Amino acid sequence: MFLENMERLIYIYGPIGIFLVSFLGNVIPYSTIPYLVLIVHYGTTVTETLGMIEIAILGGIGAALGKVIVLLIGSATRKILPETDKKSMKLFMKLAGKSVFIAVLIFAATPLPDDVLYIPLGAMGYSPFKFFVAAAIGKAIITYMALLFGETIRFLVGESSTIASIVAIVATLILMFLIVKVNWEMIIEEIVSKGWRSFILNLLKNPLKYVKKSSE
Repeated sequence: MFLENMERLIYIYGPIGIFLVSFLGNVIPYSTIPYLVLIVHYGTTVTETLGMIEIAILGGIGAALGKVIVLLIGSATRKILPETDKKSMKLFMKLAGKSVFIAVLIFAATPLPDDVLYIPLGAMGYSPFKFFVAAAIGKAIITYMALLFGETIRFLVGESSTIASIVAIVATLILMFLIVKVNWEMIIEEIVSKGWRSFILNLLKNPLKYVKKSSE
């Protein structure tokens, strides 16, 4: 029902709907609402109103504003952070020590579980303005990439929006599963201690090393 209402927002309000759906899809901490699937479906079926760049910009701004709320939640919970978040905060701040801005942008532009970084940043008092700019750029990038993915699927399967939507939904579910199962703390610890090159080599040699065990 919630996703259906979000889909209606896009088709009824168009550009404003894209902005609202992107905001709602990112304002709830640690949520995995597949809002990009709705935007991709809109982008591949309604082409006379907006181009991919315009959709990506609107989606990026809406998503970034949602993440600003997440940042402010982190700021409000500064005194009651659980130990797991404190540990994550230390790890990510080590990784992003030279440029928190770039770290926010990278997390926003990829399917990484970004709230695990954003909430601790809020608790540390990171600038909401700098955060918004970085997040907006990153979210615009990932929205544009999702739209390109949708266009590729439509090219491969033809004009059948139903098949394209099914493929996009399946891809999103697989991606969400990977996000949940990947041991991100292990990855960050390895990058901090050994560097990116070592991490990439280990990833190529044994990718299952970074998958959480069922008991974790």
